[in-house]
Amino acid sequence: MGKYFIKFSFIGTLYRGLQKHVNKNILDIDSVQGAIETALLTIHPKPVSKPRLYLTSRTDAGVHALQTIGQITLENRYNKLYNPEEILRQLNRFFRKTSHFIRILECVPVVEEFQAKNIVKSKTYIYRFMIAKKYDEQRLPISEMCHSFHLKSYTFDIERMKEGTKLFMGLKDFRTFASQSNKCLNRNYVRSLNSLTIEKAQPLMYFDELSTNFNYWHVVISSKGFLFNQVRRITSALLGLGTGRITEKDINTMLQVPSTKNWNTHLPVVVPHGLHLVKVDYDLNELEKYTIKDKLKELNIDSSIQSVN
Repeated sequence: MGKYFIKFSFIGTLYRGLQKHVNKNILDIDSVQGAIETALLTIHPKPVSKPRLYLTSRTDAGVHALQTIGQITLENRYNKLYNPEEILRQLNRFFRKTSHFIRILECVPVVEEFQAKNIVKSKTYIYRFMIAKKYDEQRLPISEMCHSFHLKSYTFDIERMKEGTKLFMGLKDFRTFASQSNKCLNRNYVRSLNSLTIEKAQPLMYFDELSTNFNYWHVVISSKGFLFNQVRRITSALLGLGTGRITEKDINTMLQVPSTKNWNTHLPVVVPHGLHLVKVDYDLNELEKYTIKDKLKELNIDSSIQSVN
């Protein structure tokens, strides 16, 4: 059996989520994980058992990823490793032909004991939102509709929102900022953010004449790991602060009295399509330690065998 580290990207609005749901034995092309596992069934030579993809991140349906990582296991009747460049080529060709918005960016053969989650150092997300320069402007640039949250507000205080980021720094119990699905007896809700900033952004397509009618912002957040829905809920609280829905005291209450039932009811959770996993920082030296190199040539399946099968 061969194992491979992979790096990939996807547009999340076209899928039911990153990970498969419910019955994992059913062929699934509606999730990113399912689509990749289905694509792996088409490579040559054909795998003798169902390929498995293990993810290092979990996201809602609609969330995008410019870069995320995981590991795949593949087994063929020759009991040899696939050429990683062939995996890259065959999978991306499959995604192009089947109109899947997924791209494999890197594939590296690794030893059996490798676990992708163990080399992750940090994850960086951005939440992209836009606000009209004139409140009555409702004509959204087409390129932004699946990648940006349209915030509607007569008054919006970006400086107050920036100041509010300080409330989340340091070691905090983010139980209030976790989805109900995070309920687990042994789950650790105490996390520390590496950084949290509000940054001015540019339109995705500046030549769209409608793009000049809006201001664009990114909530940029980085940490070793996140709870499910944590980034969206932090963003919701900051936007609530900027629009005057809530106060700094409300945020402090949610942090100081952590409970899955203590989420402020004045705050709707922002839509998932504004969220982008932009980078997973991982330890290159650790990856190098587990990479198969010396025996790669003798273990690779010859390309002529691949073309025949």
